[in-house]
Amino acid sequence: MKAISQFPGCVLFALAVVATTTNAASEPITKDLQVSYDSPIVIQQGAATITLADFIAFFEWRVPEDQRRRVLASPARIEGLLESAVLSSGFLEKVERSDNWKDPVVQARLYQAAAREARAIYADQLRSEESLDSYETQARELFMLNPERFTSPQTIDFEHILIMDDGTRGEVALMTEALQAYEALAETPFDQVAAEYSDEAAFEEHGGKFANVSLDDLVTPMAEAARGAELNQFSAPIRSQFGWHIFRVTAINEPEPLTWEQAQPLAEEMARERHMSEIFERRLRELSSAPMQFAEGAVKSILDHYGISGFEMSPPADDDDGSSQ
Repeated sequence: MKAISQFPGCVLFALAVVATTTNAASEPITKDLQVSYDSPIVIQQGAATITLADFIAFFEWRVPEDQRRRVLASPARIEGLLESAVLSSGFLEKVERSDNWKDPVVQARLYQAAAREARAIYADQLRSEESLDSYETQARELFMLNPERFTSPQTIDFEHILIMDDGTRGEVALMTEALQAYEALAETPFDQVAAEYSDEAAFEEHGGKFANVSLDDLVTPMAEAARGAELNQFSAPIRSQFGWHIFRVTAINEPEPLTWEQAQPLAEEMARERHMSEIFERRLRELSSAPMQFAEGAVKSILDHYGISGFEMSPPADDDDGSSQ
């Protein structure tokens, strides 16, 4: 059951999840989860109300940390996230009003969703509580013992022509121009062809020539083509969301060892992650240290639920138990 009390610009939210199951003695038990919070209202649509806390939780679940500032710089993307959050809230409202809401398995699915999220919340809590003020000592040790782990990425030098899809030309016109540029490169120097055809930003400054670029910094279709490209051979036109690309790799720059000053930020982050992983694994062992007690007939009740009479059955033809999905 969910109850919402509205105050000026604020919502008090409460959600109760009750799932009936059995304990080790085969007696029914009730698992009860209470969630409540108050937060200022951000948006409402019909019966769905999204608070600031709702948006933060949804945003941090959907958007990786290293992308959040870029997403928040776009009003359109914020609006899209709010719309998605409203839809999710609307689905919750519909399920609550349905006959399925009281089904123990439905309630247990909600409970297990909260349990999965609790693992991530607990990991964040550990990071906040157990993280050291400085990891420089541990980082220096990592750097000295494993210097091969601290190298610059492999980079390439390349020449590039972009036939940009700016929305003013149809796909056929874009493809035709890309093919014309590609064919011209067989007889005309790159500089001339690029000057005539390339729509790349700041072309006057770089002339379509780039040095020491990591493949990770290229758009995906171009990066994939660059990995298998022959040196000094122009690629056939490649499509991306930006338009058509023609390029050739002119040099491959192998990784080089980093100095301590260059490696320090990475080494400290690696030391921090190793430390936190060790602490988390220790807590996992503490949680799993108690012996497991199976209720009488536990396995049979699971098999009965899925209509399986026992273990003496042929596996599916593809031998796929779905565990990899």
